Order: sequence, then structure tokens, then C-alpha cells
Amino acid sequence: MDDEVFDQAFINPMYGTYLRNIEGVIEHSYYHLGQMAMIKKLLIKIEN
Repeated sequence: MDDEVFDQAFINPMYGTYLRNIEGVIEHSYYHLGQMAMIKKLLIKIEN
């Protein structure tokens, strides 16, 4: 992608820019990764 594309509206201006949406997907993935880590810790605690 050209750098100019990142500042363009993503499908509809109400959804923000391409950059905002890409960053949102990354942040959302980290959120779920944190949830999985917490569940793993709880399961390990239950087993012991």
C-alpha cells in the first residue's frame, strides 16, 4: 500500500482511516491474547 492510503477513509468515513482500523485490529488481538494468558494462569492454578 502507498503511504497515502493509510490516511484515507476506510470504506465509509464513519469507520475512520485505514491506519486507525489496522491499529484497532492489532490492539484487539493483544486484548484477546491477554485474556488467553489469564485463562491459562487460572487453569494452571486450578490444577495445582
